[in-house]
Amino acid sequence: MIDIRLRSKISEKELEQKIGKILTDNDYNILITKDTTVRFPNGQVGAIYLKEAIPENLSTDSYEVLHSLKSHQTSNRGMASGLPRLKRNSGGTRTDTAKSISSAIIGSLDPVGMQQYCRLTAFSAKDFKKYESLFPLFVYIGEQMKKYAPERYNAQMEFVNRTNKDWVIPNTPFTTITVNNSYPTGVHTDKGDLDEGISTLACIKKGDCQGGYLVLPEYRIAFKMGDRDLLIFDAHQYHGNTKLEMNSDDAERISIVSYYRTKMENCDSADEEYEKRLRYAERKIKR
Repeated sequence: MIDIRLRSKISEKELEQKIGKILTDNDYNILITKDTTVRFPNGQVGAIYLKEAIPENLSTDSYEVLHSLKSHQTSNRGMASGLPRLKRNSGGTRTDTAKSISSAIIGSLDPVGMQQYCRLTAFSAKDFKKYESLFPLFVYIGEQMKKYAPERYNAQMEFVNRTNKDWVIPNTPFTTITVNNSYPTGVHTDKGDLDEGISTLACIKKGDCQGGYLVLPEYRIAFKMGDRDLLIFDAHQYHGNTKLEMNSDDAERISIVSYYRTKMENCDSADEEYEKRLRYAERKIKR
């Protein structure tokens, strides 16, 4: 395992110009391709890159379900979409991306927007068997987090242990997974995941798919995310991808981001949250 200590970072002014943008090879000086621990200037571990860490059987067994999530399209990924945003036809201040991207959230969600109750995402609830078939992959990723980032794992598990088990992926430090298919993210920071913990990014690639390096532009360092690679990193730092080049008909790049959503510890049991959902629906009808 290589150990790198970063010594400097770019100015805030330069960083601001990159936010929401797809990055290029000019945005990094160091490209990580081997097992490496990256430390920030203060000595804190910022990222751990593990080459081909995901076993082939877990990648193969998970692929069909992960691939099927490509049909989940959204225009609400903000700066992470790397696309321009347009005002909605309905008026108001809310915006959507110029076109939809393939990004699905699976697992558990805390109250947000008009849905003021905890719940499984639509896919996870309706296709629970398919969702459950992914658990071995998430368990393995959690084990690597425990092995390579034990302090952050333990901090995250403190929240997991006081969270109702209905909302935790069994035997993992995770409540929620974001699955992105074949699009590069613009420079952003992740919102809603645990400050005390750490996120993970696993990659499954098919066909001739080039680029899509994960870059921490503030520190000018990039990670060459190949098939079955795993990155354990602080997603509260600004990060984004370089351009993806899909050079064959079967080219595909699936990114699996696993994390703990901060507010999940406040959720009651699934039965109690369902009652909240019914009461909310009743109030809506009476309006």
